[in-house]
Amino acid sequence: MALLVTGATGHVGNWVARRAATLGERVVATCRATIPAQAAATAGADTVWAVCDLTDPAAVDRIATEHDIDACIHLAAVSNEAFARPDPLAAVEANVGATANLLDAARRRNWRRFVLVGTGSVFQNSDGVTPILEDATPAPANIYATTKYCAEKMVVMYRSQFGLSAATLRISWVYGPPVATESPTRGPIPAFLRWALAGKPRRDPGGADFAASFTYVGDAADGLLAAARAPKLTHDVYHLGPGVNFTAGQVAAAVRRAVPGAVIELGPGTEPWITYTKLRGPLAGDRLRRDTGYAVAHSLDSGIAAYAEWMRAHPESYR
Repeated sequence: MALLVTGATGHVGNWVARRAATLGERVVATCRATIPAQAAATAGADTVWAVCDLTDPAAVDRIATEHDIDACIHLAAVSNEAFARPDPLAAVEANVGATANLLDAARRRNWRRFVLVGTGSVFQNSDGVTPILEDATPAPANIYATTKYCAEKMVVMYRSQFGLSAATLRISWVYGPPVATESPTRGPIPAFLRWALAGKPRRDPGGADFAASFTYVGDAADGLLAAARAPKLTHDVYHLGPGVNFTAGQVAAAVRRAVPGAVIELGPGTEPWITYTKLRGPLAGDRLRRDTGYAVAHSLDSGIAAYAEWMRAHPESYR
């Protein structure tokens, strides 16, 4: 029996594949095209890699048969609005169609567990402050959020109609190695760290009022694996994160502590970090802890410190 990790060349997916292998899981990791050598190397020598178009039900069935899959953590997706908006049909096929194909394979083969990686972006009616509990009603508005919410509803259907042990874990604003970018879709943490470690002052005209529930990538991976390995999941939706929002000002202060001497000055406002999303309250709730015993391990300071340590060991990430 094996754990299928889709999207294993992605940020969180590669961490999940790595962590699963260290826990003794037999891991089958997928990507849609050529397998990058770096992703394959970091996932561990015992991880089996397979190229699979998850939007093709026959291809999903083949991989399930050939590798004796009995559980899945499904991370593969068109990952944000910047990618979804130019080609909405591709986002529907990737985020909804692929999920349906995997769920039906799980139904037919009686998989022990299916975990969909969801997103806090399904809450686009948030006031930006109030914690969002797991029983809150989603209100997707853009293409990415709508397709991800449709995938969640597929999970609910297969769980309720076929008794499949399936659930969605929503995550939000994940940061950490090896992603080091200034893209607004990744938030201020990697951007501020890049400038700080390069010894460049950063003086932004805005951004100080932005806030999000930033989650260290290792915590996201460990929480997903806790859900995949739990004896039972009693809910169809869980929230994974610190349960509070951190402002860009708090991020800047944490970066200055991790990189003494760093200069980061921010003006008022929330741009550019909300270019492709809306400000929302933090994902909150204790379902994951109650059902699996897992809670995030990194504070904002310790997560940023760990990220800075990795970047120092990989200077190409900020030069």
